[in-house]
Amino acid sequence: MSTDITPNPGPAEPFEPIVPVAEAAGEGNDAVAPGPLDAFVPAGHGESPEPPKRDRKRLWQVGGALLLTVVTGAATAVAVTLPERTDLPGLATPNDGRYVFPELTMPPLPVGASAPSDYKIKTHAADLRALLLPLPKGAVGTGPSAAPSASASPSASASASASAGASASGSASASAPASLPPVAGRWMPCDRDMMLAKDDQYTHLLVSDACRGAAAQGWTTKDGTRTELRLIRFGSADEAGNFFSSVNQTNATTDINSTSLDVTGTYKVALGQVNVRLSDAKAGNVPTGRLGWLQNGDVVTLVQMTNPNGVPDQAFRQILLLQSSLLV
Repeated sequence: MSTDITPNPGPAEPFEPIVPVAEAAGEGNDAVAPGPLDAFVPAGHGESPEPPKRDRKRLWQVGGALLLTVVTGAATAVAVTLPERTDLPGLATPNDGRYVFPELTMPPLPVGASAPSDYKIKTHAADLRALLLPLPKGAVGTGPSAAPSASASPSASASASASAGASASGSASASAPASLPPVAGRWMPCDRDMMLAKDDQYTHLLVSDACRGAAAQGWTTKDGTRTELRLIRFGSADEAGNFFSSVNQTNATTDINSTSLDVTGTYKVALGQVNVRLSDAKAGNVPTGRLGWLQNGDVVTLVQMTNPNGVPDQAFRQILLLQSSLLV
């Protein structure tokens, strides 16, 4: 009689050995034999895992930066090789009437003198002729700028005599400008400016307010616009102010029959007070004459521009601003 009381577990289940993936695929399978760990990869997960989102974002950033660099470089290279807009037929910027002037420089001051900005009353010690605008590019000198004035101010008498002596002796060039001082303008008589004064009222104002010196400049440009500049110096800023207030009431010159005060326009000047009058005669809607008076300390400036076809507004504003900047 058996004494074994161990329970009988029943018939044992058959053992199924683990078959490698390569072998399970059968013969003729072209798949590469997996490594030791690949043999135990669950079904459906044989593909390589995707990179983390952070790495994908980094790849997009680097790629975008490289693309931007390439596009920018290409655009810069194209822009450098392109011609200027003004060089292309039909695309040139239209001329608005402004002129091209040589580089403007302040004239030297007499020994011991100071610039106007150092004086409370803005006293100008420099040669008035050198404070006038030079001729712009392409312009032809007219009026006072073409030849020396027949009557010079007392302060210029020595210079005029020296120039006349040089011309008479033949040491100067045959052309008139060679014997003239190397300055922009010319001296004008203080008692009367024959090119602008239409009646004696202008002369009386110059005498009563004690004009001490006057210089003039003039030119004509290719479009037919004629410009006349005058600088008139007085004994003090008060005398210059009196002349400025009075002359603003004169509405005509020898070149402009009648003018009206421009009460709507705004004109920029470097320093001082300005008054602008426009001719009543117009070419279309453009005045055929523009007249500007400017006071800066002891000097009063006149800017007159005329053209039967109309005076460009931008050219007038440009000259008014540049001329005032030489008196600061």
